[in-house]
Amino acid sequence: MVLGPTVLVAVAGVATTASLTVVERGREFGLLRALGLGGAAVHRMVTAECALHGVLGGMLRLALGVPYAWLVVRVAEESAPFTVPAGQLAAVFGALVPVTAAAGTVPALRASRTSPTVAVARNG
Repeated sequence: MVLGPTVLVAVAGVATTASLTVVERGREFGLLRALGLGGAAVHRMVTAECALHGVLGGMLRLALGVPYAWLVVRVAEESAPFTVPAGQLAAVFGALVPVTAAAGTVPALRASRTSPTVAVARNG
């Protein structure tokens, strides 16, 4: 019940982070384009970074969430069984990676359209 909104917040966070990354790294993307990297390659690079955010976020969530859930069950009731829904967690983790990659599509498109001359000439 809490998992859905958590995934949505994670996706929104990845999209925001990717947008800020594209703005802050504009000169870098322009330089890469000036050195011959195509727009499609820049798009793939930003999308892969967003997917990596999903992977790392999912791994961190599992690494912290499962022990915390075990602790809560133990504190709440000693005899309560603790089970890990491995199938559901794997499905959510498997869906999280492409969803976070998709969240980076718009920022990746913006990065791939970076003009090399304008980006390199920009101050800052």
